[in-house]
Amino acid sequence: MSNRLWFRVEDVLPLAEHALACPTHRLTRAQLAAGEHNTPALTLRRAGSEGQLRSNGVPVWHTPHGHEQVAHGGAWRPAGGSVSEPDQHLYLPLRHTDPDGRQLIDVLRAGRALDRNWLAIDTETWPGCTLDARHVQLLDHRADIAPPNARWRPVMVTSPKTGDGVYPALVADGYDTGEDGHLICRFHPHTVRQMATDLAGPWRAGTMPGEYPLLRFDGTTAVLLEETDLGDGTRLDVDDRCYPDRDGYYSIGAYRWLWHTSPTDVMPMRDRLRLHLTALPGRLRGITATRRPPRQTPAAHDDPPF
Repeated sequence: MSNRLWFRVEDVLPLAEHALACPTHRLTRAQLAAGEHNTPALTLRRAGSEGQLRSNGVPVWHTPHGHEQVAHGGAWRPAGGSVSEPDQHLYLPLRHTDPDGRQLIDVLRAGRALDRNWLAIDTETWPGCTLDARHVQLLDHRADIAPPNARWRPVMVTSPKTGDGVYPALVADGYDTGEDGHLICRFHPHTVRQMATDLAGPWRAGTMPGEYPLLRFDGTTAVLLEETDLGDGTRLDVDDRCYPDRDGYYSIGAYRWLWHTSPTDVMPMRDRLRLHLTALPGRLRGITATRRPPRQTPAAHDDPPF
């Protein structure tokens, strides 16, 4: 299981601002475990590959449906469920200063200003530890797509975000994105460019702004854009970026586009062969890493008596 949980800054920053704006703050299990003073903070509960961030501000922020406002995050997990582990309760004070002089709230605000839309929180820590800015990282793309030793298989996949367009992909065998069970996919550059063309097709004229994303290229970087209706026009905002991996493939819409199989579509033989050839080196690397003997540490020798 990954040590990091991934959240969207657009979901987390409003919770942080709420905690700072509230006049009082509730006592939480995470705060008790950390032994910290009552201060504006976020609390993180991790259960397996899923995580929930909450504000400790009072009055508590509720949704229109009466539920507490929560930012949901996650990581890859073995398909069908992650290994059972005890829940973690972690405390993230917003105004604590780390050894580099940074405060978590300033890091979150800077991430929004710099279009770094992903927040990674490292939860590999002792129980009762306080997490400050050293334990988080803000990126403009989603990393940790799948475990390094994952095996990949060719599958025809589709997503509601593509208007149900169907594309050949490499899918992580034995892993999914969480409780929803959606697929972790990688796409050949040719497929990604076809996807970008399809999303900008004439059919888009019959849709509402923001109903479907746009996909553009900035050099070798695939940029995912969202439309916002301004009344007299539309605005394009960067939703995500995707960089090519070591094989030149792209994890388009990872953990965002809800990819699933398309059982009625048959993959063209050319695409199947290309994907099999791409997956083969990864399997060989995994076999080599497994069979490579551990490096032996040289035995310690006493210094000679002269």
